[in-house]
Amino acid sequence: MSEKNYFTVIAYDIANDKRRRALVRVLESFGNRAQESLFEAWLTDCERKKMATKAHHCIDPAADRLAIYVLPKLDHDAIINLGTGIITADFTHLIV
Repeated sequence: MSEKNYFTVIAYDIANDKRRRALVRVLESFGNRAQESLFEAWLTDCERKKMATKAHHCIDPAADRLAIYVLPKLDHDAIINLGTGIITADFTHLIV
């Protein structure tokens, strides 16, 4: 039985270019960039924990912020998206 995927929004504010680039590489392996400092992904609990662990190694908790928000299906269906860009659809992803 496979784990359930949840729509996950990842936002960050990283003070250092080197740490930011490292974090972006991690996030790109799990999801899609929606805006400059915002990613969207469909992740299982296990994948989200793995992503958080890898991301934690990229940031300085004293200077940076990383926020991971999990939306239930009902909340995802209620998202209003205005302007350019589309909300990440369910996609097949590869974890490297």
